[in-house]
Amino acid sequence: MKLAKLKILAYQLLINHIKSVEDRRFHVRNMIQNLEVRCRQEPDIALILLPELSTVEYSSASFENLGDLAEPLEGETFTAMSSLAKRVGCAISYGFPQVQDGRYFISQAVVGSSGQLLTTYNKLHLAHFGVCMEQDYFSRGDRLSVFELGGFRLGTIICYDFRFSELIKQLVVKHAVDAILHPVAFAKDGTFASWHHFVITRALEYQVYFLSLNRAGHAYGNSILCPPWIDDHTSPLTLGEEEEACIFTLDKQIIQSAKETYPFRKDMMADYSVLGTRA
Repeated sequence: MKLAKLKILAYQLLINHIKSVEDRRFHVRNMIQNLEVRCRQEPDIALILLPELSTVEYSSASFENLGDLAEPLEGETFTAMSSLAKRVGCAISYGFPQVQDGRYFISQAVVGSSGQLLTTYNKLHLAHFGVCMEQDYFSRGDRLSVFELGGFRLGTIICYDFRFSELIKQLVVKHAVDAILHPVAFAKDGTFASWHHFVITRALEYQVYFLSLNRAGHAYGNSILCPPWIDDHTSPLTLGEEEEACIFTLDKQIIQSAKETYPFRKDMMADYSVLGTRA
């Protein structure tokens, strides 16, 4: 039996100063035009993955303008992404600031190839250190997001969420995801040096694909897309600082092979809290 593959277009996107609704509309139009050209050049793309808050600049100046820049779930950007998804025939995962009942969320929506909303995720853990000031502007989410596409189960987390192993374990063990989509806005502050190490560890300990996609620019960049196992012959795909669209393929056979060769998940105890201790 031939196992499934899923081709993903990961777009490390350059996002310039966005202070107004017109800035945001101009940026989204350009982004969509670039994506459509790339999709026409590359057949069989199943999913376009975009970074965290891919419709706005990540800055306090931008966040001070959330009253204008934030959108309802099915707002202008959803309409534009829905139309693009139908034209190119693939799903799209994009980030945006969502307004809901007077509160703002860092959200990642997924639109299906028929233009329908598949799922949305609101960031659970809000970063408030280094250059991050999210707790001053956003509310935290309260639920997980898992969806199915092309024979794969995909879970979404956003940036700082990946620091919490219990969250990844919940997605992998309880919800049986094959891959973690991890859109980020990872600035080159004191947390940057450990980012790739965390991604590789999460991918290997849970034997899933881990796609950590950043925005482009000298202060960001260096996205890392990691398979469920790495060795002398297989390495994660890493990008530079420039805007770049790359193709990354998920392969069920690779997941299965990793689990069979290194049976970490099979050997994991269901509950370690029942163990006693020795003095």
